[in-house]
Amino acid sequence: MKPWLSITLLSVLFFLSMSSRAQQCGYGAQNGGQCVPADQVPGYQDSMQDRQAQPKQRPPIRWADRWGAIAIDDTSSVGVSENQTSKSAAITEALQRCALKSNNQSCEISLAYYNQCAAIAWGTKYESTAGALDEKQAQENALASCSQGAPNCKIVYTACSLPVRVQ
Repeated sequence: MKPWLSITLLSVLFFLSMSSRAQQCGYGAQNGGQCVPADQVPGYQDSMQDRQAQPKQRPPIRWADRWGAIAIDDTSSVGVSENQTSKSAAITEALQRCALKSNNQSCEISLAYYNQCAAIAWGTKYESTAGALDEKQAQENALASCSQGAPNCKIVYTACSLPVRVQ
């Protein structure tokens, strides 16, 4: 065999063995024929920190409104609804509940509200409804309004229909 052919054949075999070793290193790097773990490759830590520093995009938060309603008739029958998905559903339920208790079927919506709280204050022959962002404020608003029209007002009902996170 000719010497130049032997040297060429050996060179090809050497390069083939080096390329198979490079493929075996996986996420590391080859240094002089040996695999080096990825965290020992210069610049690897910097690139990892850059990838971790970028905030992940989160989908926007979505909220669904919730409705409530209060229906009252002239004989002091009351119907209420809470946590309904629409204004019409809240009103319909409050009117139906009021009608079940009413003798003369004269129920009317006193308050329809969404994403907040509501309260009923009752005094001597007078009632008042009010809404607010929290129960305490709704009660204070109802009492203040009731006190302008009657003595001895008391809170008789409080509820909240708060938004629900859907995403």
